[in-house]
Amino acid sequence: MNAANNEFLSGNDSFSYANRVSQDVTARCNAELYRTFHKQIYAAIIVSALNAILVASVVWSSVPHVPLVAWASFLIGLSVLRFLIFALRRRGKVLADKEAITLRRAATAVISVGGVAWGVGAVFVILSSDSMVHQVFMAFVIAGMGAGAMAGLTFCLPAFYGFCLPAVFMSAGAYFAVGEQPHIVMGAMVFLFAAMLTYFARNVYHSMFNSVRLRFENTELFQRAAEARETADALVVERTAELRHANQELERRMGEQAVAEKVARERERQLRLITDNLPVLIAFIGRDLCFRFGNKSSETWFAIPQGELIGMHISELSGSMLIEAIQPHIDEVLTGRMVTFEDGRDSEYGPRFHRIQLVPHRGEEGETDGFVILAQDRTEERLAEAALKESEDSLRSVIQNMPVMMFALDEMGNTIVWNRECERITGFSAEEIVGNPKGLNVLYPNEESRNEIREALLTHSDYRDWEWEITCSDGSEKAISWFNISRMYPVPGWAAWQMGFDVSDRKRARLELEEALVKEKELGELKSRFVAMASHEFRTPLTIIQASVDLLDQYSDRMEEENKSKYLHEISREVSNITDLLDDILTIGRAEAGRLEFRPVMMNLHALCADLVDKAKLAAKPEHVLVLNWTGARDDVALDVQLVRHMVSNLLSNAVKYSPDGGLVRFEVIQVPDQICLAVTDTGIGIPEHGREHIFEAFHRFPNVGAISGTGLGMAILKRSVERHGGEIDFESTEGEGTTWSVTLPLSRVPPEDF
Repeated sequence: MNAANNEFLSGNDSFSYANRVSQDVTARCNAELYRTFHKQIYAAIIVSALNAILVASVVWSSVPHVPLVAWASFLIGLSVLRFLIFALRRRGKVLADKEAITLRRAATAVISVGGVAWGVGAVFVILSSDSMVHQVFMAFVIAGMGAGAMAGLTFCLPAFYGFCLPAVFMSAGAYFAVGEQPHIVMGAMVFLFAAMLTYFARNVYHSMFNSVRLRFENTELFQRAAEARETADALVVERTAELRHANQELERRMGEQAVAEKVARERERQLRLITDNLPVLIAFIGRDLCFRFGNKSSETWFAIPQGELIGMHISELSGSMLIEAIQPHIDEVLTGRMVTFEDGRDSEYGPRFHRIQLVPHRGEEGETDGFVILAQDRTEERLAEAALKESEDSLRSVIQNMPVMMFALDEMGNTIVWNRECERITGFSAEEIVGNPKGLNVLYPNEESRNEIREALLTHSDYRDWEWEITCSDGSEKAISWFNISRMYPVPGWAAWQMGFDVSDRKRARLELEEALVKEKELGELKSRFVAMASHEFRTPLTIIQASVDLLDQYSDRMEEENKSKYLHEISREVSNITDLLDDILTIGRAEAGRLEFRPVMMNLHALCADLVDKAKLAAKPEHVLVLNWTGARDDVALDVQLVRHMVSNLLSNAVKYSPDGGLVRFEVIQVPDQICLAVTDTGIGIPEHGREHIFEAFHRFPNVGAISGTGLGMAILKRSVERHGGEIDFESTEGEGTTWSVTLPLSRVPPEDF
């Protein structure tokens, strides 16, 4: 019961720890973003104060002065207070994470107060001003402050919401409170602009947050990899030193054994001189199994003085380990054959190991008259060998179970070590790689890369964090970061060895981060172009609408009906222009999102083209000449009416707009059995050679258009419309001479009921 409770508590602790880690990462990322925000907030504070002064000076003549001065003074004082708070809290030092989070909340609160103040000011000017111009001016001021807030406060998203939402909602509510149609339109536009700013600000914030988080995660990953590498290096050094020491001890023991064997082969002439000084038992037993000779070591082996041993029968020493060991071999050696063996037995002092050699001794007539016992205590040597083997097994186990890849090559470039981590990552077993002359061919199919890798390994050039692409058993490739330190830490029998880490995720994360940065840059550029286009393209029609409304409001009682109709027509036309612009923006948005519908139906293409040419003539100058040339067997074709209308109207309007001096605009429609070609030719300003690859990008305009108005959306919509039909688009142009656009559309096949 207690164990179960402990396990449950341990699980809760792990869950709490994971939550704390996630919260810590989020807090660190927000703190890092806020430090960036803190560096640039001063400019936003100054701009807020200057804008308050600017608004007060512009609307001074149309609103009560006392509330206006109070409002502007409040904003200026609030800006000074915010400036002092940020400056004093920073004091030239880098903000800690906790301090940054605390100051982030304070900044959100203070900036939210500023947003409410700007909303109050906008409501005051809109409701109390008797000038439509000043009311429209406040809409642009609020929109501009919102755009500036997106650029300056995106690093602190709550601060952006705290500023933008109160200001936008209050100013839009004031427009709706007036209740007149232009004010309702302006309120709706303020809402729309705020929604787009909020969308972009949120996306930019999440992109920056993910970038900071990836940087922190990569830093921690590098630290863990470095710690693992240092641990592995230390372990390899330790085990290598132990192996080297054991090999030296083994060589020493083998040298001693060689000396002992050489002395044992000496003739009886030298035996008497040296036997007593050898650490080897030398004894001679006659055929009657009685001792005839025993050297000084026999006293140690049998615990009997050397003099008493002579003449003693081996049966009297039946309790001796040596006698027990040689007893089974006596008959064999007495037949004249030498017997050599090793014997291991347990004693009261532990296991004992002996190397025993029984050498037959022949008499003058050649018969075997006895045998010589040469016995050596090998206990220490065997224990050392066992310890060495255990050390080797431990080292082999460490290598096999290391959490990093490790393999070694011999002098011929063949793999001789391939641990389990190598098997896990590549899918190739040790049986497939070790000893296989073509093992590297399997891992590195590219011959040039394989030769480079083999040369780097066998020339003993140490390197660290060298990324190679290795081919796995399933045909996939993984990025491995290799460390070759075999020259610094050589291993006997290994020509080269190296360790590796699978860094495929790191490489993939790096590529994804680079791709995200590119997309973030493209998004920023698209945002800038959209804001610039929207500010310019909405300003002109709104100005014309405002001017016409002011004239009708002030002089309608003195105007003739013809002039009134003229101004109302201008208002209607400009509202239509704004509607067309919004329609273009929505169309390109659907196309970019992959939701541009394609609905081919039977349509009268001839009638549609003639109608669009007539509409283009209304927008053209008297100097323009528009001609429609129709070549085809039938008028009814299966196409998407809305997309064709976009294509033709954009081609004709561009031909007229970018031929400011007039001239011929020729529109040709050529029909063949399975496709139709639309071609528009003008004699206008043409398209520059430089930058043509960007012609179909949204909001892109060429520098030679000068003051000619445009959104930069027409060619993008044209391209998407043609692609939805599965058609092709091409153009030929010479700058200063004119352009010819050609659109080829395959005729769609629709079901019989659609005909």
